[in-house]
Amino acid sequence: MLASPASAAPNCASGYHCVFFLGFNSAKHSYFNSDTKFSGDTFNEGSGLSGYGRSVNDNVVSASNSSNSNYESHYYVNSNNGTFLFCVNPGSSVEYLPSAKQNVASSLQLRGRTSISCY
Repeated sequence: MLASPASAAPNCASGYHCVFFLGFNSAKHSYFNSDTKFSGDTFNEGSGLSGYGRSVNDNVVSASNSSNSNYESHYYVNSNNGTFLFCVNPGSSVEYLPSAKQNVASSLQLRGRTSISCY
């Protein structure tokens, strides 16, 4: 069986699922695995950019998925995978989520391909 090829998405290294404080030119945080609680995470990439050092919890405005294992990025309101918010397919991204979905993500679950409509 052949491995899935890397799916490159904007401003996100291969194999990672990235969140951004604002658009793709703002501070970001990269995840390699699921994270059930963003409260201890900060936007730690992009020193000097808007949002650098701020908490990831309830501050996600954009997201990008560069999975190299064909995992969708599923984001949730509340920690420990509470209410489903949105998802991003491998190789895809969303810059500036709709306003109702901005600044409310609190956790990330990586899932194999689903039938849910994702960005």
